[in-house]
Amino acid sequence: MSHTDFEQRLIDRLRRYLRDDSVLNTLITGEESSDEQLLDALDDSVDDWNTTPPPLAPIRLDTHPSRRLLIRGAAIEILGSAGILQSRNRLDYSDGGVTVRVSDKAPDYQAWAEKLINDYERKKLEFKKALNLAQAYGDVPSEYFFDRRADRDT
Repeated sequence: MSHTDFEQRLIDRLRRYLRDDSVLNTLITGEESSDEQLLDALDDSVDDWNTTPPPLAPIRLDTHPSRRLLIRGAAIEILGSAGILQSRNRLDYSDGGVTVRVSDKAPDYQAWAEKLINDYERKKLEFKKALNLAQAYGDVPSEYFFDRRADRDT
């Protein structure tokens, strides 16, 4: 599947945020998530934004008001999806008194997702409220409007 340059930049940014790089993935070959899976997660993040109250004008990938929230939401989607896969493929077996567990990373993925969800949901709600107020009454001071960082996570 061919992606626009903009979509590919978002996919690459999400991959960098997740550190899903074949060089860094020492226990698996290649990357854990495909470009299509990452794009689906980005789309799901947009859908989450659009369906979370307060209702605002619908946005798209290219009109999302916060790249940081977009990437965080997509990371949560990917971690959830990867955790489901880990749970489904978990296998414990024993031989000669040695027990081995395969695909036991689900709790790790869940812990990271929960950590990100708490911060993401709070910031998303505060930002949407500020945007809603700004649409109704004009500019309302918010740390999100003054802290528009460059297009990179550090």
